[in-house]
Amino acid sequence: MADQTPEHVAEAVAAEQDVQAIEEAGAEEFYQITINLPNKGGKVQVIASPREAIHDVRQSIVENTETCIHSCFSLAFNGTKLNDFMELGDVEGITPDSELDLILNNYTEREARIHVNRLRDLLAGPSKLNVNAVGIDPAMSFLSTVAGHVDEVPVDNSTYETTPTNVFSKYDLNSSPSLSEFVPKGLERTPVQCVKSIALSGWNPPPHHLRLRGDLMYLIVTTLEGETVQITSTAAGFHVNKSTSNNFDPSPRNDSKAASDHSLIVLLEKVSPMFATNFKKLQEFITRHHMLEVLPVTTAQPAYPWAIQPAPHTFDPTRPTEAYLNYGTDSVDSLRDWNDELQSHRELPRSNLQERVMRDRFLNKINADFAEAAVRGAMDVVNGNVVALNPLEAEESHMYVYNNIFFSKGFDGRNTFEKLGGDDAAHVATGKDLEGVRTLNGVDVEGLYTLGTVVVDYKGVRVVAQSIVPGIFRQQEESSIVYGSVDNGPVVKSDEKFHEILGNAAKALHMAEHSVEDGEGKSTKLWTSYDTKGLMGADGRRYLLDLYRLNPVDIEFLENDVAAKDGMPEYPHKLNLMRPELMLLFWEHKLRNWVQERAQEIQKRAEEKKAAEGESEKETKEGEAKEEAKEANPEDDVNILDFDLSFNVDAFTGVPSSVSDEKTNQENIVREASKFLRENVISVLLQDFMAYVVSPIDGGALTKAMHRRGVNMRYLGRIANLAQESKELALNHIHYLAMQEMVVRSVKRIIRKALRGLPTTHVTDCVAHILNCLLGHEYNAKPVATLAQDGHSYAAFTPESLRESIQAEVLLRYRFQLPDGFIKDLAKEKKLPLLREVCIRSGIQVEARDYIFVASVDTFEATETPAPAGKKGAKADKTVRKAMKAKKRASTFEPNDILTLLPLVKQASTRSVYADEAFEAGKTSLAQGHRQLGLELLLESLALHEQTYGFLHPETARCYQALAMIYYHADDKDVALEFQRKAVIVAERTLGVDSPEALHNYLNLGLFEHAAGHTLTALKYLKHAIQYWELIYGKGHPDSATPDNNVAVMLQSLRDFDNSCAFFERAKQTQELAYGKDHVVLANCHHILAKAYALKGDFATAVKEEQLAYDMYLEKAGTEDVRTKEAEMWLAELKNTLEYTSNQALYEKAAAEQEKFLREHQHHTQGKAATSLSAAAAAASKAALAEAAVRAANADAQVGTKGHLSLNELMDFINSQPQGSSGKAKKSKSAASKRANKK
Repeated sequence: MADQTPEHVAEAVAAEQDVQAIEEAGAEEFYQITINLPNKGGKVQVIASPREAIHDVRQSIVENTETCIHSCFSLAFNGTKLNDFMELGDVEGITPDSELDLILNNYTEREARIHVNRLRDLLAGPSKLNVNAVGIDPAMSFLSTVAGHVDEVPVDNSTYETTPTNVFSKYDLNSSPSLSEFVPKGLERTPVQCVKSIALSGWNPPPHHLRLRGDLMYLIVTTLEGETVQITSTAAGFHVNKSTSNNFDPSPRNDSKAASDHSLIVLLEKVSPMFATNFKKLQEFITRHHMLEVLPVTTAQPAYPWAIQPAPHTFDPTRPTEAYLNYGTDSVDSLRDWNDELQSHRELPRSNLQERVMRDRFLNKINADFAEAAVRGAMDVVNGNVVALNPLEAEESHMYVYNNIFFSKGFDGRNTFEKLGGDDAAHVATGKDLEGVRTLNGVDVEGLYTLGTVVVDYKGVRVVAQSIVPGIFRQQEESSIVYGSVDNGPVVKSDEKFHEILGNAAKALHMAEHSVEDGEGKSTKLWTSYDTKGLMGADGRRYLLDLYRLNPVDIEFLENDVAAKDGMPEYPHKLNLMRPELMLLFWEHKLRNWVQERAQEIQKRAEEKKAAEGESEKETKEGEAKEEAKEANPEDDVNILDFDLSFNVDAFTGVPSSVSDEKTNQENIVREASKFLRENVISVLLQDFMAYVVSPIDGGALTKAMHRRGVNMRYLGRIANLAQESKELALNHIHYLAMQEMVVRSVKRIIRKALRGLPTTHVTDCVAHILNCLLGHEYNAKPVATLAQDGHSYAAFTPESLRESIQAEVLLRYRFQLPDGFIKDLAKEKKLPLLREVCIRSGIQVEARDYIFVASVDTFEATETPAPAGKKGAKADKTVRKAMKAKKRASTFEPNDILTLLPLVKQASTRSVYADEAFEAGKTSLAQGHRQLGLELLLESLALHEQTYGFLHPETARCYQALAMIYYHADDKDVALEFQRKAVIVAERTLGVDSPEALHNYLNLGLFEHAAGHTLTALKYLKHAIQYWELIYGKGHPDSATPDNNVAVMLQSLRDFDNSCAFFERAKQTQELAYGKDHVVLANCHHILAKAYALKGDFATAVKEEQLAYDMYLEKAGTEDVRTKEAEMWLAELKNTLEYTSNQALYEKAAAEQEKFLREHQHHTQGKAATSLSAAAAAASKAALAEAAVRAANADAQVGTKGHLSLNELMDFINSQPQGSSGKAKKSKSAASKRANKK
């Protein structure tokens, strides 16, 4: 090994310290703290980490069902109150089993508001209706509903004598998915009612003289008993007062209705017996849900379902006053200096792991809060509720400041992108700018600052929300831009300190230092693009703006695919950049090639040196032996720090620069990267698709797969063409999915354009009409917009013109010609998957109901109107027909079906480097066979994820899922189940109830439940996942064979052999589509089916299937393959069994016929002729019986026959076969494990 450089040593030491710190964090002991409750209320225990702050422990107490009555209190240790912001482990003298005292505090107005809000949250139950959310039903989870809120007792399925009733007992495999069942039946939205209403009294706010006495607010409560109670909130607590609606007297009552307490909940229990009873039921209702189903989503964007069954709107007099309850009278709590908070959190210390974790945690929280505020502000901007700073300019150029956030629209209002494509280029630039912010945040260079940035698409308008640079709006004599081009003009600046700091970021991002010339021909050195600007804020911080050119131009696409040619229109813009993932892949590719070249050079020099010295010197010394061993691995001599490859982000952009060899070399590197994308990366991606390394189920999964490999979405057309040209069956679904994704993205752009500038009253009509033209043409070939008379452009769409627009959009943006009739066929074959994709991409929430897509003789609403009372017969039928005719829809979608439009949000979320590193290290250790080390690292990673991201975050769900799989393979079923349930809930609430991630988690949860003996519950999860799978993709996805096989195995264990065979058959059909009928995988399917039919008792079909399996194994694998031998053995067994059962049936039939004959003729034996006839018949019957018996005996004498076995014995025999595909459950679990690990 070559001598290590000081940099190598330093990096190795730092890495070792990081690993030790992570291990120490993971091995940290947890405290089980006992909390002594006031007023002899007993004790509760709380488990907490010593690194948690005291206020986190307080929050755990507030959320505990036993202590939820308290919200205004402090914790004390040995009589000393603890500071809420100190860490538990820093409390002097505390031990893991210490006791803390809960001390009730006096209320302030803020604490009183928090207490009332806490009560309202409890009364609302786990599915609280949040009218202030940007959409309907945020962060839903269906896990408890699907399971039925019932814990199944583990059962040994072999004990079942008959098939138990299960969710697949009456399942129709040929049925189409029903959108009305998108929300599972039994979803409990409405909690137990405890009071009729709780509202702020009209006597608020307290007069000044009563404020001095401690009055904070007044409440009015209507109990379930129908009594109206006036309550005063004071510093000491709450009491029932003497006020009425006409008389104000906030003093305590002194009659039988008098009551007071520190907690409003306890007070109401005293006042209303029905409240006390129902509140206990409410707590039981809440505890039936998993903890993660109840917690609010605070550090990630909550997912909104695209199809919903909204809860009825309820009367709540306090709802309009939520702003006051949350933020106070003057709403000061809601006003925040976002930029200062963001940058202050970035400046937090990070000298050790705990400081880094706390810093990442605060950064994630502030970014989530900023994103939430930015989304609300952007919606207000689009809705016209915010006044522009420059109202006299064109609307596209308007700028806004709202809630200390700067908003601008994604249009080219100042002609910055005039030469690059105008508004289209500006639209792309906003997304690339966000990507640049995310990239720089990931590098996290000290002294370099970026703005909080969120991009929101709402009602056809793209809005960019940014935190405000201090001093940006002040009139300054000199421009605050100190680095880069000033207003894209002839002046270029380069601050020395800025350049130095940027050099650190450029090194991590592989950006090349390059020279640009200003208007006077003066050359200036820059790391970043000419368009990127460095600002010096009034707070002394250095900010980097306009980061859309952080990656080089895709020059091959720009030169070959942008210009109009061969019937292709000109591409809409020239801002075609490569993705950061591609630049990293290319850099690593070049590094590997460089290392190999250097190693070959070193080896070549060593061989030449050896040849020059001659072969006469053959002395063997220890030092020379070591040198030869060293030369045996020449790559060890290569120092990768000598490798230098960087990218000029201004290459091919037309930026003025001096012509030199350096510029030419930099352009050649960028061109090589562009070719690498087209010729290498896309080919490898298709190979991964072909090998099912990646198997996307919807357009979103396809997009993620492409982006992870650095492939831009403009290459969708190229991928579709290559998939079609390959003629590979494995790429058929990729070809179809790519075309579907192009259609969906084109429809999204059409809807966006149609909605832009449209009055709010026409939004639902516009969306409904476009959906009718796309999906409802079979029901109504000429749909008409409800508000067509108003003359808006969307009303001119017809099904034909919409398809033409989509075709043109696909050709324009993806350089791909859709096959004739594809859009119409897609809308016909995949109605619900297409509706889902369009709704998700366009931010549409529709009612979850069964829409009528195809016209029939009588097409009516799903619910019929019953005949009025008193009418019978023909009159009643006539009344019903009239009512049904009146309800007949003119088109598939109506404006009322469109419930709301969601903002589509992109944010520059940060990632925790150390949590990710621990997770990847754990996966690597597991892959290398170090299970214990891998498990420890993953547990440590989970602790870091929960501390950094919180429980409800997609990254945390990834940890839960990985740990669940590890414990499942370790046969620790209970722990595996708990982690997998968490993974399901978090994926549902943050990614979507029908997201591919949630589906795969449901499928794995079903496997784990089955392994734990909960097969009936497992089938519920699998049915839920399969129904959603058909909604997302339809039938026939290659991966859908796995859940079908799993369902079949579970049904087989429950003795439901008919349905089991049906699912095995469907799995086989799916495999035929994916691999073809001649693939060896199909032989495995036939082999499985043969065993399934044998269990069913259909030995004839079993023999047929096993014969097919044997023939395919013989042809594909040869006679010596173990699978061929097993199939041959099984074929012989099944043939013998078939013959035995056939002869046995023949014997039994002959015996039955003899018995019948003797019974019929036993009274008719008079006369010789009759006697002779009877004897002849009896002799014939005996002969038949004898022949059948002999054949049965001969068959039974065959070696290995199993026809005489009982059903239990036959199942044991089949399931005991170790070879081939006989171990179906094991194979299914293995396949699911591989799928889960790939994800």
